[in-house]
Amino acid sequence: MGYCTATDVSIRLGLDSAQKARALTRITSAIRRASISIDQEFRDYGRDSPSSAIVSSTLNGAVATGAVTITLLSTAGFSTAGTGNIDGDVFKWTGVASPTLTGVTGIAYPHSTGVTVEEGEFAAVIREVCADLASSIYLEDDAAFHQGGADPVRSNILRMRGTGELKRLAHLGTVD
Repeated sequence: MGYCTATDVSIRLGLDSAQKARALTRITSAIRRASISIDQEFRDYGRDSPSSAIVSSTLNGAVATGAVTITLLSTAGFSTAGTGNIDGDVFKWTGVASPTLTGVTGIAYPHSTGVTVEEGEFAAVIREVCADLASSIYLEDDAAFHQGGADPVRSNILRMRGTGELKRLAHLGTVD
């Protein structure tokens, strides 16, 4: 299991559904390689690897700034207490009363119903880093075998952005 999905990578690459289907094996391989890089970077800084099992659900009702509860469509898989994010807005909770997270602190912005809620402080950032790295790996592999249409500039930009964010995240342990 990787930190991102084939859909995340195919969006970065601008692939339509037919192209994604044809490239799925190569995309999956690139995701595995990117996930190994993420794990290794965290280990290099003496940190535990981030969880690749990103638990997510959808808001079942709007959430106001400073809310103390968050109602989801489902709390299946969420820890009893933990840290999560809604569109990068990091919050903590201390309990679960299905389908609600209770004891919530840290909601800095209002959020609309239907928005994705993820467990993990940097789940969304790790997904973006993985998609950048996997896309660059895919493009680099493509360039190695097909000279026509290779895009080394795009690959380098994705690699530099993904690596820079990953190093900062692994070293500092935060995305702030």
